[in-house]
Amino acid sequence: MPTKQSKPQHRVTKPARAARPKRSPPLPQPSTTDDDPSSPVYFWRETEPLTGYLSQWYPCAFSDDTDSSTIYKTAEHYMMYQKAVLFSDPAVGAEILAAEHPRLVKALGRKVANFDGAVWNKHREAIVHRGNVLKFTRPVDTKDGKWAVRVPGTDGGESEGVDRSIKELLLGTGDRELVEASPRDRIWGVGFGAARAGSMRAKWGLNLLGKALVSVREELKKEAEEGGEEAD
Repeated sequence: MPTKQSKPQHRVTKPARAARPKRSPPLPQPSTTDDDPSSPVYFWRETEPLTGYLSQWYPCAFSDDTDSSTIYKTAEHYMMYQKAVLFSDPAVGAEILAAEHPRLVKALGRKVANFDGAVWNKHREAIVHRGNVLKFTRPVDTKDGKWAVRVPGTDGGESEGVDRSIKELLLGTGDRELVEASPRDRIWGVGFGAARAGSMRAKWGLNLLGKALVSVREELKKEAEEGGEEAD
């Protein structure tokens, strides 16, 4: 008996789907809005090209106005050294001055003996203010007697940029609010990064560093006006 021949089966090939384009990584949020003079200047990391100089960790050695032989490698060094002085701990103070990286300096500051939180809270803002006045006015080991920062050109390239001192950069912020956009610090910063800080303003932390820098800027402006210098 002849067997039935099965009909050849034809597979239908579906057209291949077009490959989805890979998403580009999100662009980094700017730390400041340069085209809006009324917007805050957000800063945090010392490595930020345009705003790093505002950080306590920015590498900018400066001298003490009461003893020019005492050199602070960063404003963080000054802050923690003065903390050691305040609580009469010269041993830790010496370690702070000898330390290279501000991360170690911060850790040493937590080891200061005889620490009293209430006393520290009373003096901390004045200490940070004074440290930043020295940072912006008493630089050492610098080109032409000032710490120079390469400000990128209009196309973002350094080749078209210009060197400006950190004092000039601070004064160049005009009357803008200075905000430490640290998502990890609600005392010296606001507790939010630059990308979220604006929308979360109602929940900001104290921003003590930003306020101290504004105070320093006003002091430098006043000195420039009294001395007949250009503030910018």
